[in-house]
Amino acid sequence: MTYSASSTVLLSVDGMGCGACVAKIEKTAKAIDGVSTVSVDLANKQASIGFSAPADAAAIAKAIDAAGYETTILG
Repeated sequence: MTYSASSTVLLSVDGMGCGACVAKIEKTAKAIDGVSTVSVDLANKQASIGFSAPADAAAIAKAIDAAGYETTILG
């Protein structure tokens, strides 16, 4: 049996202001191979994303940045 370590990254996401932004961020993150869960909090401008290899926190942040938002990895 193969086990893969899973992690969660918390991102601050600047530039989102509506439900369409939330949907775009969710779609962008879910398109990354290895991402398992995405929870976007519009009010606090944060996204919590669960992932395992081959995804990593930097790649997830970079993809969301490329979608037109500005992310900061919080933890």
